[in-house]
Amino acid sequence: MPVLVSNRLAKQLQRKTAEHFYGDTGTLLQDTTTSLDEYGQPVVTTTSTTLDCSFTDAPDKEKWKDYADVDQISAEVRFAGSTAPARGNRFTITGRWGDSAFTDATFEIVGIQDRGTFGYVCALKKVQI
Repeated sequence: MPVLVSNRLAKQLQRKTAEHFYGDTGTLLQDTTTSLDEYGQPVVTTTSTTLDCSFTDAPDKEKWKDYADVDQISAEVRFAGSTAPARGNRFTITGRWGDSAFTDATFEIVGIQDRGTFGYVCALKKVQI
């Protein structure tokens, strides 16, 4: 019984956090190798997951010194959910402060701090196209 109460409390905390602190939207892009082509090269499939998040382009780089190369960090994103990010995944910001007209900006995840019930905080590096 205590596990059920704990899971229910965790879900409630996640929901409340998302309602009050996640005013932005983004897409987590994760590449997975599904097979090899006729030349032996990997065939990559990209999965995209839309998330409510909190984005900042002015991160506190000092707190990332044990997780990533601070010279590369240009932004930070927080989000909760069942999808765990990994270094090298990409994150696209699709809306800021409820404005879906925000110009998409794509970043590479270069550092991750797992916050347990409250999700993940990721250090982002601007992707140059």
